[in-house]
Amino acid sequence: MKKEVHKNRYLIKSVHHSLIKIGLLLSFLFMSLFSVQSQEKEKGIAGIVTTDDGPLNNANVIIKGSSQGVKTNNDGRFEFAVKPKDILVFSYVGMHSTEVVVTEKTDFLRIKLVPKIEVLDEVTVKKRKRKTQKDLLADYPTNKNLLKTSWGILDKDRSTFSMRMVDGADLVAVGTDFLYSLQNFIPQMRVDRDDPGEIKVYLQSWSYNASPKAIFDVDGFIYEQAPIFIDVHNIDRIAVLTRNGAFSRYGPQGAGGVIIINTKEQTRIDELGVKRRYDNSGFRDSINREFSVPEVFEPKTSTYIMRLNTATSFEEAHKLFKDLISENKKSPYFFLEVSDYFRKQWGNEKKADELLQQAAENFSTDVSALKALSYVYEQQARFDNALEIYLKILKLKSREAQSHRDVANAYAQIGNYRKALGVYTRYELAVNELDTIPFDKYGTDMLITTESANIIRLNGKELSIDRSLTENEADAPSTRIVFEWNYASAEFELQFVNPQNYFDEWMNTLQPNDILLQNQKIKGYSSKEFFLDDYLKGEWQIKVRYFGNATEFPTYLKITTYFDYGKSTQTQQINVVKLLEEQVTRYLFSVDTALKQ
Repeated sequence: MKKEVHKNRYLIKSVHHSLIKIGLLLSFLFMSLFSVQSQEKEKGIAGIVTTDDGPLNNANVIIKGSSQGVKTNNDGRFEFAVKPKDILVFSYVGMHSTEVVVTEKTDFLRIKLVPKIEVLDEVTVKKRKRKTQKDLLADYPTNKNLLKTSWGILDKDRSTFSMRMVDGADLVAVGTDFLYSLQNFIPQMRVDRDDPGEIKVYLQSWSYNASPKAIFDVDGFIYEQAPIFIDVHNIDRIAVLTRNGAFSRYGPQGAGGVIIINTKEQTRIDELGVKRRYDNSGFRDSINREFSVPEVFEPKTSTYIMRLNTATSFEEAHKLFKDLISENKKSPYFFLEVSDYFRKQWGNEKKADELLQQAAENFSTDVSALKALSYVYEQQARFDNALEIYLKILKLKSREAQSHRDVANAYAQIGNYRKALGVYTRYELAVNELDTIPFDKYGTDMLITTESANIIRLNGKELSIDRSLTENEADAPSTRIVFEWNYASAEFELQFVNPQNYFDEWMNTLQPNDILLQNQKIKGYSSKEFFLDDYLKGEWQIKVRYFGNATEFPTYLKITTYFDYGKSTQTQQINVVKLLEEQVTRYLFSVDTALKQ
């Protein structure tokens, strides 16, 4: 995947030329629907703001970028009229401010503000103290193996991938910029200076046209253009990441490699005590404190399923179901769970399908319920049924990026790749024309970029689309995992434990500090993709810690694992789990990158 995703920047134009003529009328009709729904209506929301000491009086609640706002009352509560996609800022003197994106499903918010103090997070393994980000920052001036990056301070000694380090003191001022000197230390690095206004750097051995260019991480900020404004004398240290090391940390954006630069100026600022976080992406590397044999994920059994489990025959179970339906008919998940019960316990496909159809009819305007239903269909490999549901969701939520991605993905699942690409293309056109946040191929909309490029790579020939720019896939990580959830308000943390017992964590929260995650929420995404490092062969364990979704209902989490992603041998496996118990870390599943299962 590593090379091909970036090559999509070259492919997207050819894809448009092939598809725009076919879908022009549909695009016009779609954009008309898109613009109609862009007139968001105000809605009332309520909430409570607290601290560790209880409700917080007089906290500020304002709409970001405006003067509209309210203050909390003596009980820490507030009521406010807002529009979907508004960003609410919660603040109080002496407390860290927090931001929340309003969605159409947001009715009540529980916000907890924390004091402006440094929080130490210690993790130990084999009786060794793990250094916190604060500790690493203190060690930085004397430890030349530490790098400040956009996702945290990297310790080369504990990294699971290789990198090339260059001491800034070894760089010599030759040429017009520091790249001339850096080339002496990185022989495979090539610099394209044909356009003085856009100097490109390549770390791979392919031709210029086929190779994705490297990106730069300077003092924790990402640059897609070479930062030639940096004086060679101001460089403290440089690290170069290629292949899986760059891809696993920076995703498809790092497919061409990453050049990390730390400047002396920023080091002087840090030494003065000016606070700066080096974990902007919310994805951090750590060491697993406890590594034990995992327990299989088993969600809490609903009371109605417990009652049905007492039945000794299908007839008895059906009678119990009739008794239970009156008190549970308002829950769409009752129908989904009972359908699963009749299918697995009694093998009665007819009754199980009847209940799924009933759920679709009874909750035809409940997007969260419809998403859960489509997940169930996909787990059963009934992709035609899933597509039908996703098309209903698109009509209800035509502005949300996830709706378009889900329809396109469903078309791809049934083998209609031309329609899948058409949906992706029309969405991009409409967003650039009508939305406040334009289409961002290698940022907010990376999921769509990844999947559209993969369709071209695997099916370009039959679609009469040139796929020559995507055929070099030797170094691409081939194990991809996509998580999707039915409630936009769901909050949870994912943990990936690699074969060396290190782990990475990613947090999905209503209060994202990461700009990329915040923009994805504004656009309506409720999914996240990850690529596992192929160089680490063995078992990866994936765990989840759930924090709720502000409703009484469970969150349905769909997990799609791809093996040999982007290759002709690509396979996938879909699992759906129900998240209900809060504040408990649960083992979800394992992936063996050696056995590809």
